[in-house]
Amino acid sequence: MWYSSISIEQTNDAVIAQVTTDPQSPWFSGHFPGDPILPGIAQLQMVTNVIAQARKKDLRLVDLSRIKFKKLIRPGDILDIHALAAGKENTYTFRISSKQEDVCSGTLTLAPTQENESFMSTDITPTITRIAEIIINELKLEDVSPQTFDPDLDLVDEVGVDSMDLATIALILRDEYGIRIDEDDYPKLTTVRIIAEYITQKQADDE
Repeated sequence: MWYSSISIEQTNDAVIAQVTTDPQSPWFSGHFPGDPILPGIAQLQMVTNVIAQARKKDLRLVDLSRIKFKKLIRPGDILDIHALAAGKENTYTFRISSKQEDVCSGTLTLAPTQENESFMSTDITPTITRIAEIIINELKLEDVSPQTFDPDLDLVDEVGVDSMDLATIALILRDEYGIRIDEDDYPKLTTVRIIAEYITQKQADDE
């Protein structure tokens, strides 16, 4: 685990928690050894885990929107997490803060894990590799291969993908996998792994 819970409280519609990041977490040794930060995907999973623990449910992240990363998270930081039910079942607006400064915010939609067992059983490794290959080619990245590309890197903050790059990548993926990628979904396609899961879910929905 890359964080430890200090406290978790819940009301009918809110979850309030305080956690601290683990300096020994592999996330920090990979992002980046000389200047370690906690990547966006780990922050979102941390919020998901806290909500699931408070609600005593086995939940996983299935959708996200309006995600904003405002401040870097360092090893040993103490973080305050506030998640509020947004009206739709298993949808929460959330905010992570540190020393009263906003770190990350947005909206998460969660679902019981058992509803996604068939989806989760699909091996998305080939899709991850292909998406990484497309990104490497489009951005002309050097010293990295599709097999060594970290699928959990934040594509905007850590790889340098801009809105035009993402639109181009989305067009390539649309043609290659025969799926529709709505522009409204672009902001949630933050990592290669999330894109691969998005494609797999789209293909499952079309069957």
